[in-house]
Amino acid sequence: MSGVPRVLGFDETGREVLSFIRGETARRPWPEAMLKEEGLAEVALFLRRYHSAVKDFEPPEDAKWRVPQLTWRPRMTIRHGDLGPWNTVWEGRTLKGVIDWDFAEPGDPIGDVSQFAWYAVPLRGDDYWKKAGFSERPDLRARLLTLSEAYGAEPKAILDALIDLQLEDHRRIGMLGRKGIHPWALFYERGDLAEISEGNAWLKENYDSLAV
Repeated sequence: MSGVPRVLGFDETGREVLSFIRGETARRPWPEAMLKEEGLAEVALFLRRYHSAVKDFEPPEDAKWRVPQLTWRPRMTIRHGDLGPWNTVWEGRTLKGVIDWDFAEPGDPIGDVSQFAWYAVPLRGDDYWKKAGFSERPDLRARLLTLSEAYGAEPKAILDALIDLQLEDHRRIGMLGRKGIHPWALFYERGDLAEISEGNAWLKENYDSLAV
């Protein structure tokens, strides 16, 4: 499948070597592509292709994941696990690829969609869209609908999956961060628990207006 780094092997110190995807990552303020609904649709279509490509893949029984003690179950897929704008690569308005798959893990495909919606619609308070580079408050409902239609999922299903994802992220950071396990210890120390709780409260408060 195109749009993902290829594993080229390992260097002399045992580090994995990947192919390079040329372009601009969507750091804040976002490139123009991510400020447009078309950019959301491009990522959603990429996810459709990716999830279709891996739907029959079953990892080996001894597969190990970045998150400790995760297990594979039938009908799961391997989702990206860290799908924010910062891990998308653009050339103008064209999506060139998705990078940084080190948090890939077994899960429900819609988890990728909901995670991207969280950060890229963005389904968060006003401070986030301002930092992203919007000159005025974007139509969050329209952006969510564009993403959901391009992927082929109902907005309500994405919102419900995001609520679950936020609760799971909160649990992981609390459990692993307090144990000093990185990178969750960093997330814990920088205050991600409070940020996730605020985000979850915002989502529940705005749920009905978004669930078109």
